[in-house]
Amino acid sequence: MDRELVIISSRNLYLYVIYEDKEPVEVRVEYKDLVRQSGNIYKGKIKRIVPAMNAAFVDIGEEREAFLPLKDINNCPKELKVNENIIVQVKRSAVGTKGAKLSCKIAIPGKYLVLIPDNPYISISTKIEDPEEKNRIKEHIKWLLEPFNEENHGFIIRTSAADASDEAIIEDFLSLKQLWNNISKSAKNKKTPSLLYEETSKIYSILRDYAGNFSKIISDDIKKLKEIKEYLKKNFPNQKIKLEPYRKRKVSLYSYYQIDKLIHKILNPYVWLPNGGYIVIEETEALVSIDVNSGSHCKHKSLEETAYHTNLEAIKEIAKHLRLRDLGGIIIIDFIDMKDTERKKSLIEQFKKEVKKDKRPVKIKNFTSLGLLELTRKKLEESLIKQLTEICFTCGGQGFVRSKNLILFEIEKKISEMKPFVKLRIKVNPAIYRAVNNLIKDLKLADRIDILSDININVNKFSIERVE
Repeated sequence: MDRELVIISSRNLYLYVIYEDKEPVEVRVEYKDLVRQSGNIYKGKIKRIVPAMNAAFVDIGEEREAFLPLKDINNCPKELKVNENIIVQVKRSAVGTKGAKLSCKIAIPGKYLVLIPDNPYISISTKIEDPEEKNRIKEHIKWLLEPFNEENHGFIIRTSAADASDEAIIEDFLSLKQLWNNISKSAKNKKTPSLLYEETSKIYSILRDYAGNFSKIISDDIKKLKEIKEYLKKNFPNQKIKLEPYRKRKVSLYSYYQIDKLIHKILNPYVWLPNGGYIVIEETEALVSIDVNSGSHCKHKSLEETAYHTNLEAIKEIAKHLRLRDLGGIIIIDFIDMKDTERKKSLIEQFKKEVKKDKRPVKIKNFTSLGLLELTRKKLEESLIKQLTEICFTCGGQGFVRSKNLILFEIEKKISEMKPFVKLRIKVNPAIYRAVNNLIKDLKLADRIDILSDININVNKFSIERVE
């Protein structure tokens, strides 16, 4: 499989788009001025214990108190007390009105291992399926690390460890152990609440998740490519990855890869299937619902046959869009109803094969008595739709519009494509006039670009033209 990573930058965000065999499979957004919480380790203070919720609320220095389920207190003091200091890790960033979700079970990811400090727990990636091979790798690495693990730390063996040398695995373990030692020392010296550990950029977690397995990384940000080069040199020296700066001035990287069409596809709740059927994806506060419809598909002799083949096509698209939209939490799928039990089992087995490509854990349950398929996908942060949109000021949240950040991103890229120019005129909706005006000032182009506020222009759109 040929895998490429495209990194598009603007003044306020990075877009990371992963392609597999030329098809976009993942999009990740990183706002430059936004602290990323997921994976961060904090020294926090317990503010409240709520037995009725079986949870504690912890001050980690953020705007909202974070949520710590009491069932997840492995390594925490046995009896939690209000105002007590505690070391916790964010397992899910703050989402909507909910604060971050915490755990006392610290997990620090490396290239081949995930370190579980002060906990003898040892596990191996579910992506390695052969039971004998799993047991062999697990026992070998356990034996390999025993002389270096006097603290009896636990660890999870990542899929990439299957092809790694013994020396590389030992080096990764020692590096993670040293990192944990530094975090522990920092916890003793810092005040409460304090951030003890954070990953500075999403790019490092992407490279680590894929074990540096990219044929090419292309970006319009030379500085970012230099950072990546240093990271790869240190962590994946044997990977031959082409790092390519994008230099075409007349067409931005955003336009060259048609990212606008990709974003439109992600924001559209409707996904059409090759046979004429379609699925509808809707995200609510509690869960994600996906509805499968046959549409104009009527090629088969019976309703049961039509339902089965439409559902099979839907599975491929659903698995693809779970990754592409970064949908997580509880997911309910309303497939076209089928009576045949064996076909339902076949559908689940096919679904399990499709989600193997996903880096996030996906657990497929079973069909409910109402014929709905239940599954969960690990949720680390808000979905891509939530990250790229904001509540519409007109409809009050019943629909959505593109966020100001996304519109500013597109305007900045369009301006870069039109250089060199003498004078430009931009027309925007009054709702985003001030934000666009500030952007032009930041770009130091106020003397060359006029901004007009036009109530007739949709808040999602803008126009840019040269002034003769």
